[in-house]
Amino acid sequence: MSNRVLTTLAALTALAASPVLAADVTLKVAHTNAAGEVQDMGLQKMKELLEAKTDGAATLEIYAGGQLGDEQQTVESVMLGSLDMGMTSNAMLSNYVEDYKVFDLPFLFPSIPALGEKVDANWQMMETSANGAGFQLIAVFSSGIRHLMTAEPINSIEDLAGMKIRTMQNPVHVEAFRAYGANPTPMSYSELYGALQSGVVDGAEGASTGYDGMKFYEVAPAFALVGWLNMTAPVTMQKAAFDALPEDIRTALMEAGAEAAQWQRQYVVDQEAPLVESFKAHGVTVTEPDTAPFIAASQPLYASALTTDGQKALFTALTAN
Repeated sequence: MSNRVLTTLAALTALAASPVLAADVTLKVAHTNAAGEVQDMGLQKMKELLEAKTDGAATLEIYAGGQLGDEQQTVESVMLGSLDMGMTSNAMLSNYVEDYKVFDLPFLFPSIPALGEKVDANWQMMETSANGAGFQLIAVFSSGIRHLMTAEPINSIEDLAGMKIRTMQNPVHVEAFRAYGANPTPMSYSELYGALQSGVVDGAEGASTGYDGMKFYEVAPAFALVGWLNMTAPVTMQKAAFDALPEDIRTALMEAGAEAAQWQRQYVVDQEAPLVESFKAHGVTVTEPDTAPFIAASQPLYASALTTDGQKALFTALTAN
């Protein structure tokens, strides 16, 4: 064998044994919110933290606004491993991680910080639930407190009678709005603006950040502060794909997820009051209906929605004093 061949083989062997080069791990992550919305900002923070913790050896490539599909497609792509990471509403993910249906229950947490404290305190239980369904839980972001956006102002629960209200494609959400007297109409988030504009639906439930980010005030100029749901946005990977990452990258990713989630949840809190005030400048009628009738109508869901031992155990842990 010639010296030239020996030299080449030696070089290739050294290259194979060398450490991972900068940005050698690029994880594609998709979501359906607009770029710059609070969920997207959380992912941007996670990317920044991951790069810092790995000295640039790992990064996130973020696809916002449903570029890679709707929420169901996002979850299923993560399950199949054709997408590295996904961030969706809990309402969609709980169709696959059944224990997470607890987070779909109305009026469960009084504030975003309260939700964050419970999530962090019960992380191991939540991670185990995700693992059982083939996912690795990376972070739990906030999608804000959800209210009502409608064509006509809502001043009381009675005003919802017979109204077609868009909900997520989630059984608990559908039953909640049926209990409130509305005609719940599940549909994809990407279809909502057009549905409001054309009158296919009379309104929708959603957070102030989404109402602002998607400019829903242009087609639904009334916003009722009912705070019916404290919505989470879990970030997940396929468990097998996560386990295949180098150990140092796995550690850095989990640390970045936890730190980004704490930052993001506070960021959402900071946005809420200024956003609601800004709606008035767009000509939005902001109302504050009495929430007691909504809370009373929600109570039967606590019994009917929690059907498995895992759901009941997580509910008990999250609501314990």
